[in-house]
Amino acid sequence: MSTRASNLDLRMVQQFLAVAETLSFRKAAEQMHMAQPPLSQAIMRLESLVQARLFERSPRGVRLTPAGEVFKMEATRLLNQANRALERTQQAGRGELGTVHVGFIGPAMTVLLPKVILSFRERFAGVELTLHEGSSMQVAAMINSDTVDIGFLVTPAELEADVATEDIVVDALRAVLPAGHRLGGASQIRLEELADDAFVLFSAQGVPTLSSRIAQLCRQAGFEPRIVQEAVQISTVLGLVAGGLGVSILPGSISALATGGVVCKPIIADADLLRVRISAAYRRDKLSDAAQAFLMTARLHADTAPGPRR
Repeated sequence: MSTRASNLDLRMVQQFLAVAETLSFRKAAEQMHMAQPPLSQAIMRLESLVQARLFERSPRGVRLTPAGEVFKMEATRLLNQANRALERTQQAGRGELGTVHVGFIGPAMTVLLPKVILSFRERFAGVELTLHEGSSMQVAAMINSDTVDIGFLVTPAELEADVATEDIVVDALRAVLPAGHRLGGASQIRLEELADDAFVLFSAQGVPTLSSRIAQLCRQAGFEPRIVQEAVQISTVLGLVAGGLGVSILPGSISALATGGVVCKPIIADADLLRVRISAAYRRDKLSDAAQAFLMTARLHADTAPGPRR
């Protein structure tokens, strides 16, 4: 910034515009709540600073010079920009501007995020949301590498020590059967009733938390599942079940995605093993105001009472 420009303050610009708009030093002084002589001196200092006469003074009144007309246009733009800078800074401080990167697993988008996103956009229209889908393992990696501000994933997960988690949704695993399955009419089922069925399950490598949980449930029921196909995405598992390839065990929230090709049934088994916790994971010390606002919105729509666990 040049030395002359750095000497130009907004008060000086406001004083100039008051005179330029009223074409009267007396009226402008009244608007600025100051005496007329200090206003005249301020305009003289401004003319010295810009090295141009801004007003023609005569017994008939005051009028802008050509240089004054140019400065009026630029001064108006300058004040508008200054006001916008203040307004946007205040919005950013309230979390109303910026970008929030959110990682999520499929069930979170089914049961939680649509209403969170809708509510957040209504309140924070100036914030850009960038969404990243993946498995819980992938979302955990996004958090650990600071690729996303907040991640929604199934816990427990391999997260770094300074990453906090809090439960947002508590879901339960259900049996997913192809339409026409022999147990399709049951109100609920025991897993041992599926011991002879082929299974389409999550990949142990891609979705380790749920994969190990499902294996444990089957062992408690007295059998090892006969896995004919593994997948990472819920939509893939649903499609394979609908195609009659086998049965599956998935979070109950996927009922909203289920087509006529599958039916979802409650399972009679260990309640703790059936329980699926979808948690928000984040680094407290790295959350921007906008990211904190998104987290607060998620808490408002939570299906369980949230509280930091780590």
